[in-house]
Amino acid sequence: MMKKHRPSLAYKRQMQPNRTYGDLRQKHKAKIADWMFKSVCEYYREHGEMPQGAAVSAITDKVYEKIVSTCIWVPYDEVHQELLSKLPQYEIRIQEDGLPDKPQPSPNPPSVPKKKGSCGKVCPACGRKMKQQFIGLKHCKCGMSWQRGKGFFERTNDMVFALERRKSGKKVKQIPVVRFKDE
Repeated sequence: MMKKHRPSLAYKRQMQPNRTYGDLRQKHKAKIADWMFKSVCEYYREHGEMPQGAAVSAITDKVYEKIVSTCIWVPYDEVHQELLSKLPQYEIRIQEDGLPDKPQPSPNPPSVPKKKGSCGKVCPACGRKMKQQFIGLKHCKCGMSWQRGKGFFERTNDMVFALERRKSGKKVKQIPVVRFKDE
Protein backbone atom coordinates (compact mmCIF):
# COMPACT_ATOMS: atom_id res chain seq x y z
CA MET A 1 0.00 0.00 0.00
CA MET A 2 1.41 3.35 -1.00
CA LYS A 3 1.91 6.07 1.55
CA LYS A 4 -0.31 9.12 1.06
CA HIS A 5 1.54 12.21 -0.12
CA ARG A 6 1.39 14.97 2.47
CA PRO A 7 2.48 18.37 1.15
CA SER A 8 5.06 20.17 3.26
CA LEU A 9 4.14 23.15 5.39
CA ALA A 10 6.44 25.40 3.35
CA TYR A 11 4.60 24.41 0.17
CA LYS A 12 1.23 25.13 1.78
CA ARG A 13 2.43 28.55 2.95
CA GLN A 14 3.67 29.36 -0.53
CA MET A 15 0.44 28.28 -2.24
CA GLN A 16 -1.94 29.95 0.26
CA PRO A 17 -0.17 32.85 1.97
CA ASN A 18 -3.39 34.66 2.98
CA ARG A 19 -5.21 31.74 4.54
CA THR A 20 -7.46 32.41 7.52
CA TYR A 21 -8.74 30.27 10.37
CA GLY A 22 -12.15 30.24 8.69
CA ASP A 23 -10.67 28.57 5.61
CA LEU A 24 -9.70 25.46 7.59
CA ARG A 25 -11.63 22.22 7.30
CA GLN A 26 -14.19 21.57 10.00
CA LYS A 27 -12.27 18.58 11.39
CA HIS A 28 -9.11 20.71 11.69
CA LYS A 29 -11.03 23.46 13.50
CA ALA A 30 -12.50 20.90 15.89
CA LYS A 31 -9.08 19.38 16.58
CA ILE A 32 -7.53 22.79 17.23
CA ALA A 33 -10.42 23.85 19.48
CA ASP A 34 -10.00 20.63 21.47
CA TRP A 35 -6.28 21.30 21.91
CA MET A 36 -7.04 24.86 23.02
CA PHE A 37 -9.62 23.74 25.59
CA LYS A 38 -7.33 21.04 27.01
CA SER A 39 -4.46 23.55 27.33
CA VAL A 40 -6.72 26.09 29.06
CA CYS A 41 -7.94 23.36 31.44
CA GLU A 42 -4.35 22.39 32.29
CA TYR A 43 -3.53 26.02 33.05
CA TYR A 44 -6.70 26.35 35.17
CA ARG A 45 -5.80 23.21 37.16
CA GLU A 46 -2.32 24.55 37.93
CA HIS A 47 -3.15 28.20 38.67
CA GLY A 48 -6.83 28.18 39.63
CA GLU A 49 -7.70 31.02 37.24
CA MET A 50 -8.18 31.67 33.54
CA PRO A 51 -5.03 32.58 31.58
CA GLN A 52 -4.32 36.24 30.84
CA GLY A 53 -1.61 38.15 28.97
CA ALA A 54 1.62 36.17 28.60
CA ALA A 55 -0.11 32.94 29.68
CA VAL A 56 -2.44 33.17 26.66
CA SER A 57 0.59 33.58 24.39
CA ALA A 58 2.25 30.55 26.00
CA ILE A 59 -0.89 28.47 25.41
CA THR A 60 -1.06 29.70 21.81
CA ASP A 61 2.60 28.70 21.32
CA LYS A 62 1.88 25.22 22.67
CA VAL A 63 -1.19 24.76 20.46
CA TYR A 64 0.51 26.23 17.39
CA GLU A 65 3.36 23.75 17.82
CA LYS A 66 0.84 20.90 17.59
CA ILE A 67 -0.78 22.52 14.54
CA VAL A 68 2.54 22.77 12.73
CA SER A 69 3.43 19.16 13.63
CA THR A 70 0.24 17.94 11.88
CA CYS A 71 0.99 20.04 8.75
CA ILE A 72 -2.06 22.28 9.07
CA TRP A 73 -1.30 25.70 7.63
CA VAL A 74 -2.85 28.68 9.36
CA PRO A 75 -1.06 31.87 10.50
CA TYR A 76 -0.09 32.20 14.17
CA ASP A 77 -2.06 35.44 14.57
CA GLU A 78 -5.26 33.71 13.43
CA VAL A 79 -4.81 30.98 16.05
CA HIS A 80 -4.06 33.57 18.76
CA GLN A 81 -7.17 35.60 17.84
CA GLU A 82 -9.29 32.44 17.87
CA LEU A 83 -8.04 31.51 21.34
CA LEU A 84 -8.77 35.01 22.65
CA SER A 85 -12.31 34.85 21.25
CA LYS A 86 -12.93 31.40 22.80
CA LEU A 87 -11.58 32.14 26.29
CA PRO A 88 -14.86 33.62 27.63
CA GLN A 89 -16.74 30.56 26.34
CA TYR A 90 -14.20 28.24 27.97
CA GLU A 91 -14.51 30.14 31.25
CA ILE A 92 -18.31 29.72 31.26
CA ARG A 93 -17.96 26.05 30.33
CA ILE A 94 -15.49 25.39 33.15
CA GLN A 95 -17.64 27.24 35.71
CA GLU A 96 -20.83 25.41 34.73
CA ASP A 97 -19.52 21.89 34.09
CA GLY A 98 -16.28 21.96 36.06
CA LEU A 99 -12.96 20.74 34.78
CA PRO A 100 -13.12 17.57 32.72
CA ASP A 101 -11.56 14.57 34.42
CA LYS A 102 -8.15 13.52 33.25
CA PRO A 103 -8.44 10.29 31.28
CA GLN A 104 -7.53 7.41 33.57
CA PRO A 105 -4.93 5.03 32.17
CA SER A 106 -6.58 1.82 31.12
CA PRO A 107 -5.94 -1.11 33.49
CA ASN A 108 -4.83 -3.31 30.59
CA PRO A 109 -1.82 -1.99 28.68
CA PRO A 110 -2.39 -1.68 24.93
CA SER A 111 -1.83 -5.05 23.37
CA VAL A 112 0.35 -5.77 20.40
CA PRO A 113 -1.66 -5.37 17.20
CA LYS A 114 -3.00 -8.64 15.83
CA LYS A 115 -1.18 -10.19 12.95
CA LYS A 116 -3.14 -10.88 9.82
CA GLY A 117 -4.75 -14.28 10.11
CA SER A 118 -4.65 -14.62 13.88
CA CYS A 119 -8.11 -15.47 15.14
CA GLY A 120 -7.68 -15.22 18.90
CA LYS A 121 -9.63 -18.42 19.73
CA VAL A 122 -7.89 -20.66 22.25
CA CYS A 123 -8.50 -24.39 22.49
CA PRO A 124 -10.21 -25.29 25.79
CA ALA A 125 -8.53 -28.73 25.84
CA CYS A 126 -4.86 -27.86 25.34
CA GLY A 127 -4.68 -24.04 25.44
CA ARG A 128 -3.15 -23.58 21.97
CA LYS A 129 -4.33 -20.97 19.50
CA MET A 130 -6.74 -22.39 16.97
CA LYS A 131 -6.07 -22.04 13.25
CA GLN A 132 -8.75 -20.84 10.89
CA GLN A 133 -9.75 -23.12 8.03
CA PHE A 134 -12.75 -21.14 6.82
CA ILE A 135 -14.37 -17.98 8.13
CA GLY A 136 -16.36 -19.19 11.12
CA LEU A 137 -14.52 -22.51 11.42
CA LYS A 138 -11.30 -23.02 13.41
CA HIS A 139 -9.24 -26.11 14.32
CA CYS A 140 -6.64 -27.17 16.87
CA LYS A 141 -3.96 -29.88 16.56
CA CYS A 142 -5.42 -31.84 19.49
CA GLY A 143 -8.67 -32.61 17.68
CA MET A 144 -10.92 -29.80 18.92
CA SER A 145 -12.77 -27.54 16.51
CA TRP A 146 -14.92 -24.45 16.84
CA GLN A 147 -17.72 -23.36 14.54
CA ARG A 148 -19.70 -20.17 14.74
CA GLY A 149 -23.18 -20.95 16.01
CA LYS A 150 -22.28 -24.40 17.35
CA GLY A 151 -19.32 -23.68 19.59
CA PHE A 152 -16.55 -26.16 20.45
CA PHE A 153 -16.74 -29.82 19.42
CA GLU A 154 -14.42 -32.80 19.05
CA ARG A 155 -13.50 -33.89 15.52
CA THR A 156 -14.02 -37.48 14.45
CA ASN A 157 -12.63 -39.40 11.47
CA ASP A 158 -15.94 -39.41 9.59
CA MET A 159 -16.27 -35.58 9.54
CA VAL A 160 -15.67 -33.60 6.34
CA PHE A 161 -15.45 -29.81 6.37
CA ALA A 162 -16.70 -28.02 3.28
CA LEU A 163 -18.08 -24.72 2.03
CA GLU A 164 -21.72 -24.71 0.98
CA ARG A 165 -23.11 -22.07 -1.35
CA ARG A 166 -26.31 -20.43 -0.11
CA LYS A 167 -28.25 -17.74 -1.84
CA SER A 168 -29.40 -14.78 0.25
CA GLY A 169 -31.24 -12.27 -1.91
CA LYS A 170 -29.13 -11.63 -4.99
CA LYS A 171 -25.85 -12.63 -3.35
CA VAL A 172 -24.40 -16.12 -3.07
CA LYS A 173 -22.55 -16.72 0.20
CA GLN A 174 -20.24 -19.57 1.11
CA ILE A 175 -20.92 -20.97 4.57
CA PRO A 176 -18.76 -23.62 6.30
CA VAL A 177 -20.60 -26.86 6.99
CA VAL A 178 -19.66 -30.15 8.64
CA ARG A 179 -20.65 -33.26 6.66
CA PHE A 180 -20.28 -36.87 7.62
CA LYS A 181 -18.91 -39.66 5.40
CA ASP A 182 -21.42 -42.34 4.43
CA GLU A 183 -19.98 -45.80 5.01
